[in-house]
Amino acid sequence: MNAQDKEKEVQEYIQQNGFSFKIVLGGMGDNYVSLAKAYGVQAYPTNYLVDSEGKVIWRGVGFDEGAIREALGKIGIK
Repeated sequence: MNAQDKEKEVQEYIQQNGFSFKIVLGGMGDNYVSLAKAYGVQAYPTNYLVDSEGKVIWRGVGFDEGAIREALGKIGIK
């Protein structure tokens, strides 16, 4: 979730990196606030990996691409 990035920028980043997993954007206004509250976001950026059951399996505050890639690798996603 990111309140600042535009969907086009996110899609370009996904394509450039060959990601095959779903990315959720927070949306705008009340939709964004509801999603942020549901996941307990208190700082930006906050990144989550959520499994197919909806369970948060990793959370990182701040942008650390290496940590995100490492977490993805641990669950078998490159």
